[in-house]
Amino acid sequence: MSTRPRVLLVGAGAVGQVFGRYLQEAGCDVSFLVKEQYAEEARQGFTLYELGLFQRAYAPGVFSGFDVRVSPQEVAARSWDQVWLCVSSTALRAGNWVDALARATGEATWVMLQPALADREWLLQWIPPERLVSGMIPFISFQAPLKPGDPVPRPGTAFWFPPLARGLFSGPSERLQPVLRTLKAGGYPAARHADTARAAAIPSAVLTVFVDGLEAAGWSFARFLERDSLERVSPAAREAVRIAAWRTKGNASAVLPLLRPLLFKALLPVIARLAPFDLETYLRVHFTKVGAQTRLMMHEYVDLGRSAELPVQHLQASTGR
Repeated sequence: MSTRPRVLLVGAGAVGQVFGRYLQEAGCDVSFLVKEQYAEEARQGFTLYELGLFQRAYAPGVFSGFDVRVSPQEVAARSWDQVWLCVSSTALRAGNWVDALARATGEATWVMLQPALADREWLLQWIPPERLVSGMIPFISFQAPLKPGDPVPRPGTAFWFPPLARGLFSGPSERLQPVLRTLKAGGYPAARHADTARAAAIPSAVLTVFVDGLEAAGWSFARFLERDSLERVSPAAREAVRIAAWRTKGNASAVLPLLRPLLFKALLPVIARLAPFDLETYLRVHFTKVGAQTRLMMHEYVDLGRSAELPVQHLQASTGR
């Protein structure tokens, strides 16, 4: 790795901006790869709002001083140390851009953040395992304001780390260590894990089924917490967790007993009060935007469950498959 690591982030949305800011704070030479129609906006820089616990005031920070590129050809004009994939699972698999980017970035370490169970296997078509680091996103980020009346001086990206949140990463030591060292130098709460995909699989399964159920409830917490809604979501979540555990060789025994309607009903209001923003609005806005990813993951659970001969009745009912 060079003295000043050259880092390319694919996607300059709410996730890419947050990681880019921490990487720049660590002294990295940061660049974004974006679609042509977003390039000029990105070149103007971004406004970031870092939120604390129960914080309701938004103090803006400026994130600028990075390069913007719009094609694998422009990327190939220089060498890279790290490539960060800050796009959804569905965007990752759309078209042939990953193949072209892999050829344009030489021997760079690639860092994947996507949550779908098959994403790593899909990427291994182009990136060998000895150059691939897996990570998870422990923060919530969104375009602010979420709704009229939010105390935002100007439009930007807000982000929040829940209490005790840590960003887990795993991969070959010679590739993983520079990634962790760089993030920590920038103040990011990074931590090594033996298998991030396994650690993230069960929480992602619960979240995906929860979001699917919330969408079915019209993005209303009150409607979601009604008995008929919870009695659909809870068994579907248990099915998805069993499938995720089977796929990653994980252990779901500690989680399955917790996936009961009463626990959803008890925890959701507490989590909503803890967040320093309107959680109901955030979930509607964010997961409507990445709805294709939610559907992909729900269908993936059904397909994997069938192949493993695991129960998928409730997941099927949710997906219509």
